[in-house]
Amino acid sequence: MTKSELEILFKTHYAAMFRLAMSLLYDEDEARDVVSDVFASLLGGGLAIRSDNAQGFLLTCVRNSCINVIRHKHMRERFIRLYSTKSEPLDDGPDDSITLAELRDYINTQLPPITRHIFTLRYLQDMTCQQVADAVGVSRVTVHHHLSQSLAKINAYFNNSKQ
Repeated sequence: MTKSELEILFKTHYAAMFRLAMSLLYDEDEARDVVSDVFASLLGGGLAIRSDNAQGFLLTCVRNSCINVIRHKHMRERFIRLYSTKSEPLDDGPDDSITLAELRDYINTQLPPITRHIFTLRYLQDMTCQQVADAVGVSRVTVHHHLSQSLAKINAYFNNSKQ
């Protein structure tokens, strides 16, 4: 996709994409980030778009990205609650009891150093994905990739170990 094609898509669909992101996230900065990420993926060649249904495709991408943000936000809140409760377990249900020590141990021993660093900057120091990317010297897509992998590994480990 050329930059001029991307500019046309941006001018044509940005407002609708932003409104959808706002209706799902209720946060202007996060909504802008989501829409920007979709366009960055298009520019980077990570997404291919058909011209006959561009708006539907772009809105679906925004919706899916918003769902991912909401999932990550939920995980972030759980991690913050864990870190703020010292070593007390977090009980959301009968099979959902993990301690701060277990979480810290897993993060420090099982995540690769760069992933651990990105995870810490994003979730524990509350930096945006762009700030993390700038601090580490990688792209936002790389930050998202590391965060997705780390959350998936943490979820899988704790879901399997508590069964």
